[in-house]
Amino acid sequence: MTPESGAAPPPRPNNAFRRLRGNRSAAEFAAAVRRAAREIGEQVSCDARYIGRVESGAIRCPNYAYERVFRHMFPGRTLADLGFAPRETVRGRGTCAGTPAHRRSWG
Repeated sequence: MTPESGAAPPPRPNNAFRRLRGNRSAAEFAAAVRRAAREIGEQVSCDARYIGRVESGAIRCPNYAYERVFRHMFPGRTLADLGFAPRETVRGRGTCAGTPAHRRSWG
């Protein structure tokens, strides 16, 4: 479908993230992500399929837990440096008056 019809454009591969994986398999990299998550007290269910979805561009912006893990793994890099789209440009991922989703009050 085309942008005129309101459909999202096809995903673009996240080559930056793929380069960060290096020679490791998707499963090996997923294990490294889970280890990094444990180091900072996060819990993520990362597997080879998730890594493949990131690399294919199906995941344009990670959730906040994955963002914290990736920034722990690659200090000093932004989401853009990791090949992700800005959160505010990803449909359904906007923030309420600049407040991160995990801190919003829905009541």
